[in-house]
Amino acid sequence: MFVHLNTFDLMFVISAAAFNLLIAAIFIAQKLGREKLVKIFGILWLWLIIPLALVFVSYWQEGRETRILVSFGLVFMYMLVELLLDYVFKVDFRSKAVTHVPYIILEYIALFSLIAIAFAIDRTWGMIVSICFWILIGSLVYLYWDKIFKRK
Repeated sequence: MFVHLNTFDLMFVISAAAFNLLIAAIFIAQKLGREKLVKIFGILWLWLIIPLALVFVSYWQEGRETRILVSFGLVFMYMLVELLLDYVFKVDFRSKAVTHVPYIILEYIALFSLIAIAFAIDRTWGMIVSICFWILIGSLVYLYWDKIFKRK
C-alpha cells in the first residue's frame, strides 16, 4: 500500500502537499476578504523553500534523475518570481493579462513539477500530491465563482 519513504522523500511529499494547500488557503482567504490571513499563508508558503531546498540538495547528492532536478528548478523559479513580485517589489502584475498570464503559466509548471516529482517517488504519494492540487483548483473556482457565473 504505502511505500516506505526515506526522510527526504517524506519531507518532499509533506512540502508539496503544503505548497498546494497553502495556495488553496490563500485563495479562500482572498475570497473572504481576510488580507491578514492571505499574508500569513503567503509567508508560510514562502518558508517551504527551506525544506524543498534541503530535499533538492539531498537528491542532487544522491544523483537523482536530471528531470527531477530540473523540476525542482522550475518550482524554485516560481517561488523566486512570487517573492520578488509580491513581497520585494510589490508589483501589481495580476491586473494586466500581459504580465499575469506568464505568471500563471509558470505557476502551473511548478505545480505539475511537484506532481511529477511525487510520482517519481511513488504512485501513491503522487496521487496524494495530485489530490492536494485538485483542492487548490477547487479553491480557485471558489475564488472566481462570481466572475465565472455572472448573474444576469
